[in-house]
Amino acid sequence: MNALHNQTFVLYFITNTLSLLGTWIQKIGVGWLTWELTHSTFWTSFVTLSLMAPAGMFGPLFAVFAEKWDMRKASLYLKIFMFFIGAGIWYLEHLDAHTLFTLATLSIIQGVIQACYHPVRLVFISEIVPREMLSSAVGLNAASFNASRVIGPSIAGLLILFFNLEVTFIVALLTYLPLIPVLILIKLNNRKKSLEQNQKFFTRLIEGGKVAINNEIIFKCLFLVLMNGFFVRGMLEIQPTIAGEILKNGSFGLSLITAATGLGALLGSMWVGFGEKAGFKAEKVILPMLYVGFVVAVFIVFFNNLYVSSFLFLVAGFTATSVGIGSQTIIQLEVDDSYRARVLTWWSTMSFGFLTLGGLILGYAGEFIPLRTAMIVMPIVGIIIFKVIWYYRFKNKFI
Repeated sequence: MNALHNQTFVLYFITNTLSLLGTWIQKIGVGWLTWELTHSTFWTSFVTLSLMAPAGMFGPLFAVFAEKWDMRKASLYLKIFMFFIGAGIWYLEHLDAHTLFTLATLSIIQGVIQACYHPVRLVFISEIVPREMLSSAVGLNAASFNASRVIGPSIAGLLILFFNLEVTFIVALLTYLPLIPVLILIKLNNRKKSLEQNQKFFTRLIEGGKVAINNEIIFKCLFLVLMNGFFVRGMLEIQPTIAGEILKNGSFGLSLITAATGLGALLGSMWVGFGEKAGFKAEKVILPMLYVGFVVAVFIVFFNNLYVSSFLFLVAGFTATSVGIGSQTIIQLEVDDSYRARVLTWWSTMSFGFLTLGGLILGYAGEFIPLRTAMIVMPIVGIIIFKVIWYYRFKNKFI
């Protein structure tokens, strides 16, 4: 059954998607402001990626705690905290008082809050819809997150182009508000709690890791997400740096490539979110999409024409989103409720942790060699590593 037939889910889906868009609008605004202040590829990448780094580094730890939380209260409190951090970012911009220190500090704090929220968001969806709608809800929820994380930056690019950063930050701030009353009022299902909650913290942490490793399908999905994050999505996360260093088109170039990537992500999300009706079979599609992502990542800097580059970013957004959502959907359907938070945050670690690492390496390399050269070499190395491991460890088979 399609989860869009469930009114509670639709209400949550719309308001949560809006708040997610605000998160990524804020992220790209902070990244562009950092570039304007420093003109450093490393520091721009560092600040931009601080939003995902804590989830990548500490996601499994937060997931063990999250299993004991009341998901409604956790969602509500964490969203309110995000609102106040966003208010601080806007107010300092209003005063024209931002420095590298304030941008880095507020981004890291927001990233820690996001890391706490991520396992809550992944589990919360199972409390909103009945079991027969879970597959559809998982796909749509994943599509919402992955599309917003690329569509949001495209909106930010347009706001920066036609208005200014203060307007960008206030728009991002306002998007948090509609979700708050929804979280207070919607009815939820009872969630199956883990039988291991009385065990020690590290015991439960290890048990979640064992489930992720011992399930062959989940383990393969995590490996694909790692490759996709490090060698393809890392490039998409440093778009302010690419716009300033390579394309040299300022805010117009930034708005165009982010909008193109957002369109690609939207198309990929629609493909996955509508499932079988659109011909999407995650287990058959995510591997070819990863290969296309590698190829596009190699060729994206060979073209000086902004519009050709934007088309390639569109394709990259489509493939990266398809791999991300497809793998998460498979894992959601494979894992038992009692392990859901712990196992899904390993997906977060592979995705956010390695896209953060990949983006930082690209940004750091840009301090010493041309960024264009680093962006060519990195995916070539990636596809060689992937082919070797996929052949010798997985025998070139997904199922």
